[in-house]
Amino acid sequence: IEGRIRNREELSNVLIRSNFSGQQISLKDVATVEDGEEEARILTRYNGEEATLLTVLKKGGADTIAMVKLIDEKIEDFREKYGDRFQFTIFNNESQRVKNRLEVLGSNAVSGLVLVIIFLMIFLPGKIGFVASLSLPIAVMASLGFMPVFDMNLNAVTILAQVIALGMLVDNSVVISENFTRLRRSEGLDAKEAALKSIRQLALPISATAFTTIAAFLPMLVTTGIMGQFIKYIPIVVSVALIVSLGESFFLLPMRLVSSSSDRDKFKEVSKDWFETKAVTPFKKMVRWTVQHRYIALGIFTVGLVGSIVLMTVFNKMVLFPADQTEIYIARVETPKGTQLEVTHKVMEEISRKAKEAIGEHMLHAVARTGTVQVGPADPKGKSGNTVGFITMYVDEYAKNNIKHTEMLAKLRALKFDSLADVTFEAMVNGPPVGEPINGTFRSNDAESLNVVVSKVIEEMSKVNGVRDLRVDDVIGDDEVYVEIDYPKADRLGLEVKMIGDTVRAAVQGKAVSNVNLNNKKVDLRVQFTPEFRQDLEDLQQLKVMDRQGNLIPLGSIATFRKQGGSPQIKRFDYKRSKTVTGDIDDTVITAIEANNKMAEVFAEVRKEHKDVSLVFGGEGENTRESMDSLWNALGLSLIGIFALLVFLFNSYLRPGVIMTTIPLGLVGFSIAFALHGRPISFLAMIGMIGLGGIIVNSGIVLISFIDELRQDKTRSLEDVLVEASGLRLRAVVVSSLTTISGLLPTAYGIGGSDAILIPMTLAMAWGLTSGTILTLIWVPAAYAIIEDFSDWGGRLIGRGKKGNKDEVERVTIHSAPLAEPIKEVSP
Repeated sequence: IEGRIRNREELSNVLIRSNFSGQQISLKDVATVEDGEEEARILTRYNGEEATLLTVLKKGGADTIAMVKLIDEKIEDFREKYGDRFQFTIFNNESQRVKNRLEVLGSNAVSGLVLVIIFLMIFLPGKIGFVASLSLPIAVMASLGFMPVFDMNLNAVTILAQVIALGMLVDNSVVISENFTRLRRSEGLDAKEAALKSIRQLALPISATAFTTIAAFLPMLVTTGIMGQFIKYIPIVVSVALIVSLGESFFLLPMRLVSSSSDRDKFKEVSKDWFETKAVTPFKKMVRWTVQHRYIALGIFTVGLVGSIVLMTVFNKMVLFPADQTEIYIARVETPKGTQLEVTHKVMEEISRKAKEAIGEHMLHAVARTGTVQVGPADPKGKSGNTVGFITMYVDEYAKNNIKHTEMLAKLRALKFDSLADVTFEAMVNGPPVGEPINGTFRSNDAESLNVVVSKVIEEMSKVNGVRDLRVDDVIGDDEVYVEIDYPKADRLGLEVKMIGDTVRAAVQGKAVSNVNLNNKKVDLRVQFTPEFRQDLEDLQQLKVMDRQGNLIPLGSIATFRKQGGSPQIKRFDYKRSKTVTGDIDDTVITAIEANNKMAEVFAEVRKEHKDVSLVFGGEGENTRESMDSLWNALGLSLIGIFALLVFLFNSYLRPGVIMTTIPLGLVGFSIAFALHGRPISFLAMIGMIGLGGIIVNSGIVLISFIDELRQDKTRSLEDVLVEASGLRLRAVVVSSLTTISGLLPTAYGIGGSDAILIPMTLAMAWGLTSGTILTLIWVPAAYAIIEDFSDWGGRLIGRGKKGNKDEVERVTIHSAPLAEPIKEVSP
């Protein structure tokens, strides 16, 4: 016996009632049988056309570019298979962003390498400069090779770390090569002896410079929260690159220096070159003046640092991740309560069309989703239902790089719509999700107090300049119809509440009563009233309920109906009722921290009458506070680490103290750069500032080492030693700093392509290093002399004053071999 239904026609002919007289009623006599899809809860449009979205995620460690290439190949297969019946489009392509950053890294690396070679050829003899420049590609390739060991691949953060390390990878080679040249010229050593002696003299100072830089970056690993996850690979990549560079300069560079030099290359003392006459001589005069007037210099430097702090405070705001190079804009839409999904979908179509007109030819993709608002997995304003939706708009490269997000948002916010929908626009920032600029959760078990406080806070915050789109996370359902049963009457008729409820539910929502196999596919069989019979209360009153004897009883005869507003969704935070207020800001007017501080002030006033309500902050403001606290911790640890390494190197507390005073000098260039460029101080800029401390001290380490070497010649006065050492190290310090800066500048100014993620940190480091290097060379001799003054005065105060000349002052032992004879001032 065949009892299987194979298609829709057979299902329509199923008998549902018959009698002995031959009368029959089939399913098609009382119902329409349709083979359709489940009612959609989310509707999608792509560039105005109905669409279905497919989101592809990758596993951790997978190659983004390779994966997207496979997806492209699969889509080409689909296009061949389905022809013109379907259109397939890829958008929000993360592999393209990775490719762009790789292109930026590659082009800027080439630009940086060219600049490095140019500076090396200018300041070092031809072959020596070229030999030293080879350290850069060797170190870069080696550091990239170590990345898989730490389970890292190329992404925005690791690329940024490589750009940061780029300019530092030849510093060691520059110092060693310059010393190699000086030894051959001043002492007439052959290539092998000069290379070995350079390594012996500079092994510890150069190692210290590498490890102080590592000490500046490694504490970033203590950064907590989402920011810590975002930057955790930066210190690892930088540390690996510097260690690789250190090994290369100690073992490979000397071999290249020796092999590139022949016995015929006799270095002799020659007349002063352009650098000696144009740079060293004037610089020595300046150093001598600062040493002689060291306390005036101290005053000038102090005023400069204070001025930098004031400049940074007045002209720069703290914005965690500025919305630079904005590629994605979001429209959040909410229609009036009770709006049907299809109606909301038409509203979304209107908004998409007008947004397209506002953005114009720069609009690449517009993806409208109706029935949900979920911009990312941790969207604090996420909602679902028939009355909500959001539109994701992607702009082209021109708009991304040349049109400010504030200008684009102004165009979108000026749009007028025919519907009564509530529409807000926002820009997606580059960086990790940090939440809304304004985000405060109010808690209380007293619902009335909670509502009053939230209303007053929103009212007052709406008056604050730069604050917009304030809203509360209330989720109120659609209007509801209450079926109030006449229980005594229902009981007399033998009707139970469950029977009535099942009947109403089946009529309105439908009920899956069974499943059937149609064309070898298992599908649900759902019974439901047609739409025209479930539109209003009269239809519901005419609904028939079957009792146990099979009698049909009108629902209206045993129940009354009451319509009222939907019930609000009750949310709790730490076991208390809660409401979260979120909002956006104009970051050119007010920062997230300032806006949240203002909310705290408003709440403090309102709370005087509602003591039971409390406030907890979240979102961007809280993330900014948490990130800054972590950064201060990282800064403290990096300073401690740098100081400890310097104490080990110099076996002293005074010399490291002098070197540590050079770290704030980078703040001068940092503050000037961000004020001139009109940029807010971002999280990544602060990361660059912390890392800068480990780089700036390098110049001080090398300079102090040579000052102590020269002081072994007791016939020289302290002033002459300071001036002589500064002049001798000027070339090496300038060249190593120029190579580091030249590695950063192309990225900071987008010479080979710009990227908003890469710019703030490289800009901070380039300008900070510029000011730090120049001022270090001038300040260290004066600071050294001041320390000697305090040492002299301190000795006198405790009865151990100097009784002879200054040569009787306690000398500091440094961990480098003493020179065979005093260093001569020789031009390379």
